[in-house]
Amino acid sequence: MNEARYYLLIEKYNNKLIDRDTFETEIKNMVDYLDTPLKEFYSLFCYLQNNLYVPKDKRKYLIENVEKIIKNDFFNEKQKNIIKCATMNAYFSNYDYELADRYARSLEDCNDSNIMLELANYYTRTRRYNISKKIYDKLLKNPTDDIVSNYKTYQMIVKGERKPYLPNAKENQIKFVSFMKTLNIDVKLRKHTTQPDKIDIKDYPNPVEILETGFKDFVAFDIETTGLDASKDAIIEIGAIKVVDGKIVNSKNFIFQEFVHPYKKKISKKIEDLTGITNEMVFEARDIWDVFPDFASFVGDNILLGYNCMAFDSKFLKRAGRLSNLIITNSYFDVMHYVIRLKSKLNYENRKLNTLSKQLEITNENAHRALSDAITTAKVYLKLLELEKEVCYNH
Repeated sequence: MNEARYYLLIEKYNNKLIDRDTFETEIKNMVDYLDTPLKEFYSLFCYLQNNLYVPKDKRKYLIENVEKIIKNDFFNEKQKNIIKCATMNAYFSNYDYELADRYARSLEDCNDSNIMLELANYYTRTRRYNISKKIYDKLLKNPTDDIVSNYKTYQMIVKGERKPYLPNAKENQIKFVSFMKTLNIDVKLRKHTTQPDKIDIKDYPNPVEILETGFKDFVAFDIETTGLDASKDAIIEIGAIKVVDGKIVNSKNFIFQEFVHPYKKKISKKIEDLTGITNEMVFEARDIWDVFPDFASFVGDNILLGYNCMAFDSKFLKRAGRLSNLIITNSYFDVMHYVIRLKSKLNYENRKLNTLSKQLEITNENAHRALSDAITTAKVYLKLLELEKEVCYNH
């Protein structure tokens, strides 16, 4: 086999100079004539240059061929260990924890830093922090950015600042708990509640917007979500403040703030960076069908005041109502539409809440968090009422 061409193809693929279909076709053509287990080894090894995972659709092939490779004297110890480590990760990703552990134990004497880091992560995920610590002690003698980053995550988990690993699906959680019991480690599961019958979308009323201003009794609210699509993404936080006679009272009885366990979604790195909300922070939160009725009770008959709420928040609340089997008919007031109507008077740079609030000399203490954005929205609305009144009076 032309190894120089083989590694050139890998380099091109890793640098996104060729697509995966082209890459796989070229690799297959190069290794097809080889005898077993060379063919299997090179078919798998080409994916393991930048990390120690094979793609999901290659896991079965890896698992079926791993023993052929590691029992063959043709391969050196490093090559065998790389394949073992990839197999450990494949079994772990398939929730086959006992088999993943078998390959992890076979690698404990390995001195390759990449494999050691994978082992440290594996033992952290399986909550054997003493083993992780011993591995990190060795790795930190020659630290890389990856080692330092992973060690920081390990420390956060040990200190309780981040939740430890637990699969999302309940059936996989049960597998994990059973495996951890064999290690004499007790794992507590998140409490699941029964979802009520969902209201069909055609039977749920659409949000109603009011345009009249001047009211001073309302509930200003905001939500944080896993994304922008209300039909697929999920609410992860609801924040609201009750305003009475134009007065914002920052006290317990006038505030609603709660995380929500995302419905069939996970929080992406992009959303985590934007909001500061992590999957660990919402893992033990209540489901939307438990939170939404309490939010509806807090709102009562008040107007729901939000920012860009007709295009965004109201659609998520409609879905929350459907999932909770609870219809709310409160009217919405969209402060952004009010801003648009006052454009000639405000002369704003753009309509983003944070930009506009700064222009109005309103401080948003914690932007992109639901309660802080809700309070800021209330302050912007009340400020706009004053400005409109001043303009009308001067004319």
